[in-house]
Parts: sequence; structure tokens; C-alpha cells
Amino acid sequence: MPVYERGYTHWQPSGRRASPAWLVIARRGVTEPLKRRWLFLLILASWVPAIIKGGFVYAKLKAGNMVDLLGGSWTSIDPEGFLRFLEGQRFFVFVLLAITGAGLISTDRRENGMSLYFSRPLGLLDYIGGKAMTIVGFYCLVTLLPVCLLCLFAYLIAPDATGMDLLLMTPLRTLAYCLLAGASTSLVLLAFSSLGTRSVFVMVWWTVLVQGTETIGGIAEGLGRGGLQAMNFMGQYHNAGSLLFGAPPRLEVSPWLSLALVLGWTVLALWVLRRQIRPVEVVS
Repeated sequence: MPVYERGYTHWQPSGRRASPAWLVIARRGVTEPLKRRWLFLLILASWVPAIIKGGFVYAKLKAGNMVDLLGGSWTSIDPEGFLRFLEGQRFFVFVLLAITGAGLISTDRRENGMSLYFSRPLGLLDYIGGKAMTIVGFYCLVTLLPVCLLCLFAYLIAPDATGMDLLLMTPLRTLAYCLLAGASTSLVLLAFSSLGTRSVFVMVWWTVLVQGTETIGGIAEGLGRGGLQAMNFMGQYHNAGSLLFGAPPRLEVSPWLSLALVLGWTVLALWVLRRQIRPVEVVS
């Protein structure tokens, strides 16, 4: 059919390759929530511990090891100190992921967005990968980025700091940890999101999984039953991370067992996603 609208112009190729589908989904998933001022303020609040740790590092340079009496190994610029910092960020990780990830798939299911997505040349891996990268992006905003900036700050002010440790090895360890933990937690959260159509219920399930199991782990530790700490969902990631950072175990559970549990949760989440998300064929 001819087009007589004056504003119509023929399509002209730009010569640029189109971005991968998963990257388009991830970019939109990250940029859209950041337009909310309260979410931006929450991310800024998650950086407060990094500023405090930086202040402790500077005070330790001036006052010596007396600062360790106040902050303990959390103030250290050794790999263990940064692992403890990542542990301390778990509350912000829990809240931020609940807000940004709970509705990523449940909203599509409620509003029949699956047919819109898969009516395009989009595969299942692109869809899940784009949604997962959205969560991983927010995860790294409150974990990886503060650690890298702290490493740079510590290297600039500490006279005995070595560039190989602070500028290379620690950021690489943190990157590997954040990619593993971020990818696994994102898939678990997406699996919850694929099981419902209301994000509020997904947030409830996520709260029970994270806060409920952490409470059970704390009670088990108080009762001297270290084996039950294997039920601590977030704790298993930190415990497995002790292998990567060369730190003592964070729980009374073998770090290798924690790593096996993390991999098991990831495989189970992928299985749930594969069953819940079924690409549809749109016939015109």
C-alpha cells in the first residue's frame, strides 16, 4: 500500500550492527529504575559503608593499628577485609534486588508480555540473559564498584600498599565473586518471579528465602548446631567466597559444600525458568 503521509521517510540503513537482544533488555532494565529518585537515593545509601571504610583506612594511616580495635578486620585492606565488606552489603543487596528484580518476569506474565517479546527474533536465552544481567548490574553497583574504588583509594593513600594486590588481584577476586554470586542470585530471584504474576508476592518469597534462612542460621549458630547453617541462603555465597579470597570460612560449614549448594540452586533455578517460560509462536 502506498504511503501518502508527508512525514514518512524511507528507511535508511545506519551501517551499525544492532545490539544483541539480551543487551537491549538489560540496558532498559537498568536505566528505567534509575529514573526513580528514591531508588537512586537507596543506591547512594548503600555506598555509605564504603565511605566509612575509606575513613577507617585513612584514620588507620594516621592513628596506627588502634583503629583495628574499633572496626576489626572489616577495616583491613587485605582480601579478607574486602570479603567482610561484601558480607556487610548483604542487606542492601537483598533490598535492591527485591525492588528491581521481583517484577521482571511476573509483570510480563501478568500483562501477557511474553507474546510481545517472543513475537520478535528473540530466543529464550536472550530473554533470561537480559533479565539476569539487569539484576547483576544492580548487584555490582553495591558490591563490585565500591570495592574497586576502595582499592584505588587505599593504594593512593597507603604507603605500604602494593599495586599487584590492590589494583589487580583484589578487584579480580571481587569480579569473579560478584559474577558468580550475582548470576546465581539473579537466576534464583527470576525463578521466583516466573512462578507468580504479582511482584509483591515474589518479594514475600524472596524475603522468606533470604531473611528467614539467615535467622535460622543465626539460631543454629547460637545453639551450637553448625550444620544447620547450610540453610543460610546468602551465607553460602560468602562462605564459598572464602575460597576465592583465601579467607577463613565464614560459617561452620565447609566452603566446598557451600559452593556445591550455590551451584545446585543455580541449576534448579534454570530448570524452573525453562519450565515456566515457554516461547510462543505468533501467527498472523
